[in-house]
Amino acid sequence: MPKPAKPGTWKGPSVHEIARIAAVGSATVDRVLNNRCGVREKTRVRVLAALEKLRHESADSDVPVLIRLFCESGETFNAAMAAAVSEVNRTQAGIDVQGVYVTTSDAEPLAFARRVEQEGGEADGVVVIAREHPATNRAIRKLRTLGRPEICLTTDLPSSRRSIYVGNDQYAAGSVAALLIGNALPKVSNSILIVMSVPFRCQQEREMGFRRVLRSDFPYLKIEERVMSDDRPESTCEQLTRYFEANGHPAAIYNVAGANRGIAKALEAVGKVGETVFVGHELSNHSRALLEAGVMDYVISHDFAAELASAARWIKSNLNGVTSEPGYSQILVHTRYNCGL
Repeated sequence: MPKPAKPGTWKGPSVHEIARIAAVGSATVDRVLNNRCGVREKTRVRVLAALEKLRHESADSDVPVLIRLFCESGETFNAAMAAAVSEVNRTQAGIDVQGVYVTTSDAEPLAFARRVEQEGGEADGVVVIAREHPATNRAIRKLRTLGRPEICLTTDLPSSRRSIYVGNDQYAAGSVAALLIGNALPKVSNSILIVMSVPFRCQQEREMGFRRVLRSDFPYLKIEERVMSDDRPESTCEQLTRYFEANGHPAAIYNVAGANRGIAKALEAVGKVGETVFVGHELSNHSRALLEAGVMDYVISHDFAAELASAARWIKSNLNGVTSEPGYSQILVHTRYNCGL
């Protein structure tokens, strides 16, 4: 745990800092912060007053609010988030976002969780983009007991008891994908292939929304199987190629994960570009090129920089005692005609 910060270099109130000012034990502070019973009202007021005092000291400081972003995803998504970090640091006064990026194929969940807990404890607030894993959930819960505001961005981890989620409604995004594919295919029995990667909650929610709309609006369309990817184009291409050889070619592919380039390469290799409806997520330089070339039909995305800026502003306001519940961000649908970055 970091040492108590001096005025002017405040890093957000830890349990021990609040306990020192309120003249109570750390366990008492923990009970107050988590709204647990067993604390006298007079003691509760004293703890909250100590917390408010530290927040005022923070507001008087010229030091920017330090936010650590921990992002576990594919290379293309990580690059997009790094660009969003640069944009937020350039446009948002009093905020310093520092990014930590780990590729999905190389990620080791326990090591990732340790970094979240250790490096996140040195920041004013934390933003996490990660798969579902008990170790990551524990790390986030630990930061919450230290008084650090913690936001899950793009993909949620509700079991972590994070402060808030910032991003779009992924269930609705999957529903949009189903509507686009259903309207693009003829009203006859056809197969659809879903491509997924490791257990990111956003991917699971997209699949649930997708399946719900197919059942209700397009019951003649069937999901044959799911192919698992590691978000790398090369290995994703190999997986799809093997699937095509064993099962033939689906009428549509819905990629809830990354590595759209790998799927495109597999379709090109078997000459099925233009014959297979291909819908994926996240607009990048790569997916834009695939849209313009007619390989992808739709890309469902969201504004990375706007979401990160919203998360950063929420953390800054929260440190100053202002809380709110942000709404979902807008779901964006891109075609070859509106995919300019």
